[in-house]
Amino acid sequence: MKILVTGARGFVGARIMEELGQDAVPAPSLRAVDEEGIRRIVDAAQAELIIHTAAMSDISTCEKDPDGSYYANVEIPIWLARTGIKCVMFSTDQVYSGCAGEGPYTVDIQPETILLRATWMYDMPKYGVMNRGNFLINMLRQSEISFSFAQHRAVTYVREVAGLIRQAALLPGGAYNYGSENDLTMFETAEWLRQTLSLPIKMQDTGPRHNLWMDCSKIRNRGIHFSDTVEGLQKCIRDYSL
Repeated sequence: MKILVTGARGFVGARIMEELGQDAVPAPSLRAVDEEGIRRIVDAAQAELIIHTAAMSDISTCEKDPDGSYYANVEIPIWLARTGIKCVMFSTDQVYSGCAGEGPYTVDIQPETILLRATWMYDMPKYGVMNRGNFLINMLRQSEISFSFAQHRAVTYVREVAGLIRQAALLPGGAYNYGSENDLTMFETAEWLRQTLSLPIKMQDTGPRHNLWMDCSKIRNRGIHFSDTVEGLQKCIRDYSL
């Protein structure tokens, strides 16, 4: 099966490319591409499945450039879905930042595509691939860090995200919370990692933050099982001998 992967050199896409091996076809940059250009890219790849990881994901950048954000995060996914090829598209737990209530949040929309709402993901750097700051890297490199003692949010080992992608591609169309769950607050999660790795980092409480707390039972019921946040961190620590 030919699988077209957008964002193939990005944080998530590069690891999915590695997981899929010879089945994966990297898409060229989608910057300034129109709908007809999207169709040409898909046709040239002879794709039977599209995994869409390319996005404008930084919140502050999206706020500064709403038109660019709309193009990258709304128009391109719509155009990919219109090709008629089955699509697996990544989204983010940040969509829940405006929700009322404390969570954990569930999903109930049913598009034809498979929409994976991922938590904040982390990994150590992969040679030759972009690896901007993430939870683990920030904890290892910063001398001071702030998290909310009141905010519930999970973080997910991106290697698990990639490792489960073939199973995710078999899901029926719909939106799915896709990642680890977490019983700890973000401050407690960071404090666990600080103590586990004996990190010389000063911890500060940011005060109340909106929960980004996802209920992932929908994918568990479909046979897709992630480690919880602490188990995922333990796995990463073992993988890299941290």
